Amino acid sequence: IWLRGEPFRFKMLRVLLFFAGALASTFEDAQRLPFKGYCAKAPQAQQSGFPEAPPAHILQEAKLQLSGIQLVFRHGARDLSSDKPCFKPMRQAFKNCSVQTLVSFTGLSPSEPLPLVREVLDAYPLREVQLPGSGYTSGLSGCGLGVLLDAAIPQTKALAAEVRRYFPRLPAMPSRNTTRLYSTGKLRTEATLFLMQRELFGDTPGVRLFSRPVTSDPWDLNQHCPRAGLARHARHYKSGPNLITRRFPDFARRWKQASGTDFQPSFKDCLLVATCSGQHTLHLPQLLQPGSPLFKEALRVSLKMYQEHYMRDPEALHLLAAPVLIELEHFMIMQATQGSPLLAMWATHDTTILVFLAALGVWDGQWPPYTDTVVLEVYKESNSTSLSNESYFRFLHHGVPVVFPWCETQEKEIRSDLIPGLCNVKAFLPPWITPYRNMQRLRDACARTAPAGLDAEFLHEDHLASQDGFVESWSRNSFVMYALYALSCGVFMCLGYCWRELRELNRWNSQFCSAQLETLLSS
Repeated sequence: IWLRGEPFRFKMLRVLLFFAGALASTFEDAQRLPFKGYCAKAPQAQQSGFPEAPPAHILQEAKLQLSGIQLVFRHGARDLSSDKPCFKPMRQAFKNCSVQTLVSFTGLSPSEPLPLVREVLDAYPLREVQLPGSGYTSGLSGCGLGVLLDAAIPQTKALAAEVRRYFPRLPAMPSRNTTRLYSTGKLRTEATLFLMQRELFGDTPGVRLFSRPVTSDPWDLNQHCPRAGLARHARHYKSGPNLITRRFPDFARRWKQASGTDFQPSFKDCLLVATCSGQHTLHLPQLLQPGSPLFKEALRVSLKMYQEHYMRDPEALHLLAAPVLIELEHFMIMQATQGSPLLAMWATHDTTILVFLAALGVWDGQWPPYTDTVVLEVYKESNSTSLSNESYFRFLHHGVPVVFPWCETQEKEIRSDLIPGLCNVKAFLPPWITPYRNMQRLRDACARTAPAGLDAEFLHEDHLASQDGFVESWSRNSFVMYALYALSCGVFMCLGYCWRELRELNRWNSQFCSAQLETLLSS
């Protein structure tokens, strides 16, 4: 087979290199600087994280034209997304959230002022001094859970400025034929998308914003999928009661001395929100000040636990990411074949971006920061109007092209030299997604019961204790698990290629063997 021809050798080399990279990617680099760039200070973070579009003369030389772009981006800075008592006592006072204090109703005249101003009472009942979590009403008002803070305004404006710089062909006014605006049903993503469209298009009345119910939106990882488990969002993940103590005993002891609580990976939200807001809205204990050894260690432990949590079940990642990836592909093909919509924007969350990057095998282990953006560029050949005349895409994250190992491009070599990362739109999605293109097969796969231990965080404490040994063993040997998974995938892919090649060589082999047999008999 290896003597058959160069294309097969290149395919096998690509596969082996890909899995060698997966084997070496133990996320250790991310753990050295956990949650790097998370606060995404404007405008430097948005400028450094956005790509440079190919200049006009490069496109002309490659005989390509930019047919459309898609942006998948996280919202800006927010307050705490859940009611978790990270410290004792918790001192939070979230007031600086003017970006969405107004409440509007559909059907009102554009000139009529908005009638109500929102103030949320008792957003964090578990932290009440009297009767915590029992329905006690203190009357304390604030922004609410996971609401954008004022710091999100310059972040979103800076992101919009980068979009306009990067894509000067933006339509003057958004319409069904030129733009597609989508947001999850959360206030923070809707407000972010509102700010984005206002910065890009001004105060245009009647702009359509598409959404789905929060409880079933795949862009919020909320589709019905028992097989994928319950701990899909970072705020839902809770390690076993003794896992942190057994794996990181010295850290667990020092954390409790400093905070008065037992550490959970989700406590990273308290540390990051307090740091990004300059502790104006949430104060950290003295021994957990930003930059302190215990602060850094807490973020490192948290990121390590999340890496293991999200990577332990590849099938769950595939099931969660499939609807989002298929929808992106649908609009990519529309942009390639019809040239519309020119711009598609998807306002979503950190865990959604993390999950589909991990499902594609390109997550670097680092947590998506505020305004983190994935850019999909769609190109078609000049004067081309159909998919048969070849269309291409580029997938960019942190402003850098990402090349998928299954990408089978047929473009001329000069094109890939001129525009790195170029790939045929037909090869956007990986082979594992093929069965999930059928909605019934996707539903059937999702309807299966989750494996034992996947949702151990939500089970009875006695059962949790029995699962801790499994989780601890898996975590201690995570490198071995990654190696075995990568090796098994590589073997199966190698066998698949070999089978195909052997079938093609079957007739040649038969003729060759017959000729050799006749020679031996005659001699």
